[in-house]
Amino acid sequence: MNVHDARLGRRAVLAGAAALGLAGTVGCSNNGRGASGAGNDEATKTKIRPAYERYDGVKPDLPGAEYKIPDAFNKYPANPVQAITQAPGDGKPITVTTYTNTPIPPKLEQNTFWQEFNKRVGSPVQVNLTPSVDYDKKFATVVAGDQLGDVFTVGNVPQTPQMLAAKAVDLTPHLSGDNIKRYPFLANLPELAWNSGIFDGKIYGVPVPRGAISSQVMYSRGDILEAQGLKAEVKSSDEFLELCKALTNKKLNRFALATAPTQFVRNMFDIPNGWSKDGDKLVNSLEHDGQEEVLKILQQLWKSGYIHPDAYSGQNLDMKTRFANGSSPLVQDTFSGWPTYLQTMTDPKATISIIAPPKHDGSGKGTIWLGAPAIGVTAISKKAEGRVEALLGYLNFLATPFGTQEYLFRKYGLAGVHHRLVDGNPVLNAKGFSEVQLGLMYQADAPWTIFLPEHAGSAETQFNAMKGVVPTALDNPAAGLYSETGNRKNKQLNDAINQVTDDIVQGRKPISAWAPAVKKWKSDGGDKIAEELAQALKSSR
Repeated sequence: MNVHDARLGRRAVLAGAAALGLAGTVGCSNNGRGASGAGNDEATKTKIRPAYERYDGVKPDLPGAEYKIPDAFNKYPANPVQAITQAPGDGKPITVTTYTNTPIPPKLEQNTFWQEFNKRVGSPVQVNLTPSVDYDKKFATVVAGDQLGDVFTVGNVPQTPQMLAAKAVDLTPHLSGDNIKRYPFLANLPELAWNSGIFDGKIYGVPVPRGAISSQVMYSRGDILEAQGLKAEVKSSDEFLELCKALTNKKLNRFALATAPTQFVRNMFDIPNGWSKDGDKLVNSLEHDGQEEVLKILQQLWKSGYIHPDAYSGQNLDMKTRFANGSSPLVQDTFSGWPTYLQTMTDPKATISIIAPPKHDGSGKGTIWLGAPAIGVTAISKKAEGRVEALLGYLNFLATPFGTQEYLFRKYGLAGVHHRLVDGNPVLNAKGFSEVQLGLMYQADAPWTIFLPEHAGSAETQFNAMKGVVPTALDNPAAGLYSETGNRKNKQLNDAINQVTDDIVQGRKPISAWAPAVKKWKSDGGDKIAEELAQALKSSR
């Protein structure tokens, strides 16, 4: 949902963990939520892959397809179409196991939005929400205890394909080929996103699409830079250091960077997005020659006091607060965070600009990493197999696109209760922002659109920012592929390499500690992951 970013609590977690962004290294989604799909040979894919049928019900103000970015809209249609004429529910409770990146909403009895949502669904929806950072542990517990909801977001657990075969409905008969057209808004989901829901030649889940919008970039407070006579542009790593120096003012308790800008600096060195292909092999980005140079720059930023001193100890939302109040005018985050930053600005004159990464040596433009096609997968429990059509109808309802009455309600609630109209556009109020947080966007969602009703002109600003960097973004050739070793060892490997990264950046270890750490990463499971993903990639062609 545009106003509640899917990365709100995951996307640039404590600086060290965010530093590596290793979700891609183990074949998981960019968000770390949900296992990714196994590869299939071309014949199998042709048989089972859902047909794609784009929804063209609303004409965008700024079409994005040419640039591989979302469409942008300046206005919500004054008379939105009713996309679903009959409530999808069957009157029976729908239990949901999923996660959240925002505070837990008020209970049903005190939640006007939830009450109205249940009416529109046609079934009472019971959502079991877990903070995203704890979801994998919770998911493993509910799987072991056989307590999955009727609908569940797939967490990272060992032997995910086997778990799904045992616990989830095989959706292939319902969603393969033209069968999906019974659920037209699921058919509107991008084709690549479905890779994450396909295991062993069967469709076990509905993907939650994101793609380019979950690409990370460097946000800047354009108003603060302008007040200091600075530009939201750098042409080398040296110029970036100079900008950070100019923006840091200890007397004002201002530190240029809210968190360590690890990915941004990596983008200056053209370090691959998770993996790169070398013939039939996959090589992890940790092995890139530029990694030690990246660490030197990060170490210098930390030593110079340009990174907020609480970057490694605060909570994820703290970085938003620092950016919003101006105490850190630069922050690395995903494009999908733009709406939240607009909502949390304390200065009505505040503006957002994006700083594109340059080549570190000033020889040209750097390249950002393209976000994964999907951030998660939602499956249906075998215990609810007799209700599969109603539950797919529920997910189809959650995927109704921008411009429909259903989308307007899901994202903004009821007019006058959860949002007010500003120049004809819905803007959430405090009650709305609190009550609509039911984790709906992690169960199913429409393809992302750029719509920023809080500030006129912001949609075009973000569209142009994406247009400037996304067309050349590096994709991850292993996105959507499954590695059993990676699924089992993800946390262990990430924690170890992130700890070394943190230690180096903060000066507790020398740069020379990097090479042996990568060697250990490889021997502890990284090489095995590479082999498994390479095989999955070969099979998926």
